[in-house]
Amino acid sequence: MQAQDQQSIPSPPLELRNYRLTEQLHQEELATVYRATHLTLDRPVQMHLLRRHDWISVSRFQLAARLSAHVSHPNLVPVIDAGHDEKLGDYLVTPQLDAQLLSTLLADGPLPAMLAIRITTQVAAALDYLHSQAVFHRDVQPANILVGAEGVTYLANLSLAASPDTPDLSSIDEADYLTPYSAPEQKLAQGEAGTALDIYSLGAVVYHMLSGEVPPTPGSDLPSLARRDPGLAPADRVVARMLAPQPTMRFTSAGAAVAALRQALRDQIDHATADMEESRWEATAEWLDNPFETAIGATLDDRFRDFVGGSRARADELHRRDVIRRLLNRWSQKGYFRRRALGQLIIPEQIVSYNVYFYELRTLYEQRLPPETRVRPQAPTDRDDNPRPPDLWEVTLPVELAFESLEERTEVLPNSIQVNNCPECMGAKYVRCKDCKGSGLLEQERKVSNPDRTTGKESVPSICPTCVGSSKQQCPQCKGTGGIAEEQVFRWSRRAKIFENSDDIDDLPALALKKRRQPVFSGTIDPYEGRWHSVAPVAELLRTVIQEAGKDTRIVAAELNIEGVPITEMDVLLDEKPHRLYIVGFDKEWIGDWSLLNSERVILAVIVVILALLFVLALILG
Repeated sequence: MQAQDQQSIPSPPLELRNYRLTEQLHQEELATVYRATHLTLDRPVQMHLLRRHDWISVSRFQLAARLSAHVSHPNLVPVIDAGHDEKLGDYLVTPQLDAQLLSTLLADGPLPAMLAIRITTQVAAALDYLHSQAVFHRDVQPANILVGAEGVTYLANLSLAASPDTPDLSSIDEADYLTPYSAPEQKLAQGEAGTALDIYSLGAVVYHMLSGEVPPTPGSDLPSLARRDPGLAPADRVVARMLAPQPTMRFTSAGAAVAALRQALRDQIDHATADMEESRWEATAEWLDNPFETAIGATLDDRFRDFVGGSRARADELHRRDVIRRLLNRWSQKGYFRRRALGQLIIPEQIVSYNVYFYELRTLYEQRLPPETRVRPQAPTDRDDNPRPPDLWEVTLPVELAFESLEERTEVLPNSIQVNNCPECMGAKYVRCKDCKGSGLLEQERKVSNPDRTTGKESVPSICPTCVGSSKQQCPQCKGTGGIAEEQVFRWSRRAKIFENSDDIDDLPALALKKRRQPVFSGTIDPYEGRWHSVAPVAELLRTVIQEAGKDTRIVAAELNIEGVPITEMDVLLDEKPHRLYIVGFDKEWIGDWSLLNSERVILAVIVVILALLFVLALILG
């Protein structure tokens, strides 16, 4: 039935609404994917055209579009447009991603352990985000995972996802949705979805990446990963728990599964990374790559890489056994009000280090209004322009780009001049003098004295000063050139504006972070380039920036400045109560709560201050 419902789509180049489709890339389960260009914005995108038109396929395709438009995460493929075309049918548009399917990578065999961990970490982050939004993917498999340069990973295809808005898909044949990566209990009936489904599928993908083989059917014995590499043996128990037949036996979140996998493969991570030795860390310590570093960091300059390298070295030092205790003991000795021997009093439960970034986008907008016709006298150099005038936005302006606003100016559209005979003098350059009506003379009155000693007036003809007696004057419209030049002119202006955003710092010590942030990157960017839209804080900036452009306004320059600061979070037990401590910056400033202070000394100091104030008050009143 599905084969009969497939639509034959003409080969590119094609045009659909405001897009030009230039090349077919590949076929997905429901859609054909094309390389395309947004014509107005001149932005490269990917166009997904639905190729199956039974009602179930249409419902799934529309579901994927709706859900993707309402969720936003660096590791989810965003949908930037969707709709229906009368000729080509349903479509959705995604940014152009420099990535290939994980299934294509796995066709060449197993992946290196570090790459598998990186991919798993990013897919897990996307899944945990979806679960927090009450969305369950239900189709995690290599064919729905895209891997780009440096292991940047995106989870795609929400067409089988369970959410409050998902239609009833229970009538779909199992053969159409069950894969070797599907949990044994998976059903598409409404209401039958949960985190455990995606944990199982993620575990199956992990097994395939590390072993190079599709996982066996549920309930079968799981061959050890040590068959490929003895160093992978510790991961067997983690993968086995992710693939447990009973949903309640699996990890409660994708992030917990990744943490267990990293802990199991710390020796592998040590061999693959020269700047960190995780095997020497506290068991509860973890380094988290910022999504910006994962998605874009490898393409930036040395200054950014040096900053990340320094942050990782800082984390490697702080995460080592007993280092936190020693540092906390030193900190407690440097202040009279601080509790002594804090390093011996705390019990670390979790230590996590990562980088926080602040983003500034300096944007220069240019407005070019539609051309208007301007009429002026013909100049000696004016000739009819035979070449076709260029597009308005192809004109090079005389003022170089600089990050500053410019008031409105006028510019001539090249090749737009048309020369015609002056309609007033018909090319003769002169017209009849309007002052003397072509007579060359003007009647002027002057006073005269009469013989009776009275005065009077008389008219005396005189030469017309305008035409000097010639009866003709220079044509006022063409200024005596005999021709009129009509040219197209447009008004333009520039507006500079700064936009700012940051990673989520709502629950972090914001003042300490802002005080210690340092420049890590500065450079011009293309705001329409897909990679910049893969990081949520930058994508939010770009959406705002792009929305401020319009039909007559474009972004002509954009400079991204990034500042970063490393931070370490610690969940600890102190006095049998949970507390959270922070170590901020390379100077390792400690941020905590009142539990770090010696309450007896604080109370004593308060009493002394109160007594001193009372003594002073008594002296004043006495």
